[in-house]
Formats: sequence, C-alpha cells, structure tokens
Amino acid sequence: MAEIALEQLVPGARNLLLACAGAQAGDRVLLVGEEGPDLYFDPALCDAVAKVATDLGMTPEVVMAAPVTDASAFPANVREAMERADRTIFFSRLGDQVRFNLSGDKAKAVMTYTLDLGYLSAPFASADFAVMKRVHDALLDLILSARSYRISGDCGTDLISEIKVGREDAVADFALELFPVMIFPPVICHRMQGTLAIKHFVTSSSTRAYDDSTLVLNEPILTRVEDSRMIDFQGPADLVARLKSQLERAAALTGGDPYLINSWHTGINPGTYYVGDPYADLEKWGTVTYGSPRYTHMHAAGIDPGDAAFHLMDLTIAFDDQVVWDRGRFVFLDRPEIQAMMDQDQQKLLNSSVLHEIGV
Repeated sequence: MAEIALEQLVPGARNLLLACAGAQAGDRVLLVGEEGPDLYFDPALCDAVAKVATDLGMTPEVVMAAPVTDASAFPANVREAMERADRTIFFSRLGDQVRFNLSGDKAKAVMTYTLDLGYLSAPFASADFAVMKRVHDALLDLILSARSYRISGDCGTDLISEIKVGREDAVADFALELFPVMIFPPVICHRMQGTLAIKHFVTSSSTRAYDDSTLVLNEPILTRVEDSRMIDFQGPADLVARLKSQLERAAALTGGDPYLINSWHTGINPGTYYVGDPYADLEKWGTVTYGSPRYTHMHAAGIDPGDAAFHLMDLTIAFDDQVVWDRGRFVFLDRPEIQAMMDQDQQKLLNSSVLHEIGV
C-alpha cells in the first residue's frame, strides 16, 4: 500500500470521532487495537486516530489486545479501560464478538470496519456518517412497516418470509454502533419458505471463533426451506455431508438447531471494497465486505445469531413488492426522498451506480 499522509486520514477520522462516536473536546477516547498473529486490523489505525483525537482536544488512550474465542473471554484490561473512557472505538475483532451482547450504553462503543489506513482514507469511511444514518433509518422504517419480503437471484435462491410485528421480534439490534454505516439490524427469519442456493463458501458469523470455521464449496448446494429450516439438500453427496457436519459443529457451540436460518442482512454502503484474494482468509474478507450492497449475509446454525454464515451475491430483495436491491444494486438510494437528504458531494458517493469489486 502506498504511504498515506495524516491529512488524508483526517476526514475519515473526524467522521468516526465526531459524527459516529459523538466524542467532543475533553472526552477520554479509548482506541482498542489488535495484537498477535494473523491481524485483521492494522495497529497503525490506533495511533493515527489518536493524533486526530488529540488535535480535537480529546484525550486518547490506546490498548492493544489479542482477539478471543467469544464474548465470555473478553479481556479484563480492555473492560477496565472502557469503564474509565467516555467513548470506546474498536479497531479489533473484539468489538465484533460483542456486537450483540455488550453491556452498558451502546452509544459509548463503536465497532469499526476500516481494516487499514486505506479504508480510513477512502469514501468508505469519509462518506458523511450522519447522512448514511438517515438513509439507514429510512430503510429500517420501510422494513418494519412491511409485512413480508422476497429474496431472489440468478443463483437459484428464491425465498419469501413474513416479518413479525414489533421491532424486537422483527430485527436483531446491535449492542454498539457500527462505523461506517454498513447494514441495518439483521432481519429475523419468520416462516421463511422456498429455495436457498448455498455457494462459494460457508464461514462463521464472527460471533464466536472456532477451528475450521470455513468450508469452501466447489459446487452449489440447493436446500429447500420450510418454516425457516433447511429440510432437504441437493448436491454432490460428499459435499452435502460435509456441509451438514459443518452446520452441526457450529450449532453445537450453543446447543441450537443446526438447520435453522436465523436472520440476514444486506450491505448498504456502496463504498465497500476488498483488494486481494478472498480465499487467502475468508473470515477477514467477510469482516468488511458484508457492507457491500452486492452481498447478502445469512446467519444459520444454532441459537441467535447462529454460528454459520452463508454468502449470497447480487440478489434482488423486495419488501411488500418494493424493490430495495436490484441484482446487487442498492436502488433505495436513488429514491428522490433519499437523494434529498444529501448535498451534491454526498449524492456522488451514495447512489446505486457506485459499486466496487469485493473479490467474488
């Protein structure tokens, strides 16, 4: 990666600190970075954002910690540092692992998906957080007012599902803020019916780490879904057996149903990109690319949110016949009332024609 000057990082860092985290001069800001082998997040992010925080009159503290197996093993030194901070920002998988169950005020903690300084300096992170949050809220209003939805694609997937009444039953809210705005709260599957095409690979859902959490599929497997459960699999017998074993291993972590489809979400950040070979580290790839409108992420196997994830590409998704994604393009952004939320600079960054490569 070419060297990136601090001034190139300032828009993204200010967007993170001020617009997303809501930090202000005088606040103590904890920056949690990764240490150890196989890092996903560049430790240089902490120092760079600390410099911007200092320039804004904040008092930054940097704590480095290795990722853990799950939220129950959360490092005590990080927890103690969070207690003395006004705001906590994770440049670490630690934040991902507690994104559904972090105790305390969610407004005080942020999980970032800027893997390195390139992401922090790109429109991926510098697109106005407040604008993207308004888009997110408008989309969530549409979802919560709908009675059903349909997910379909050329891959063979064709699913319909009802939406329960009431936010708590319809979506799974996060326990911290996400930066940048990547998705809406996962939609809980309710009486889902149809056909699901499982292609490319299966990974963990990032909630818990476990050995051999990725399964590469050299052929697609079609599964029939009834009442949100996978009840029949079509594909090469040995591959189907391996998939079932993977789902059963994942579900055993919580003792849940290995064949249940729990929830799903699709990306709403058109600035999302990925450079490199996804297969070099599929879990790392999934850590950031789930924000792409091309990518629908489905949680399965076990107690919510499940510990296996399916990865579907370029789908068409409609709520009550209102198309929101059209073959992977987030056409909701093009609605006049949504474009009216933005100035001209933001309109260039946030529309359905902005679509970057994510490697699959």
